Amino acid sequence: MCHGERVPGFPQHPHRGFETVTVARKGLIDHSDSLGAKARFGEGDVQWMTAGRGIVHSEMFPLLQRNAPNPTEFFQIWLNLPAKGKMVRAVLHHAVE
Repeated sequence: MCHGERVPGFPQHPHRGFETVTVARKGLIDHSDSLGAKARFGEGDVQWMTAGRGIVHSEMFPLLQRNAPNPTEFFQIWLNLPAKGKMVRAVLHHAVE
């Protein structure tokens, strides 16, 4: 379920103690986070985020076409960090296909 008043997506929310791998199969995703990172990725790109001790981020789906559909298709895998890795430094990685 997406949220957002003007742009669909997931406004700022926290993650801690796990990693996420996001694959954007179709459309675009705008990412911003408490580390100061901002990026737009999509159309086959992959983003890997290690939340570790904590990060606040958002994933929004830009409306590039005002009078036409703006489809987005993505999936996200959450990987639980082992107990000894729960408090590692948060880090963001992007891989472009």
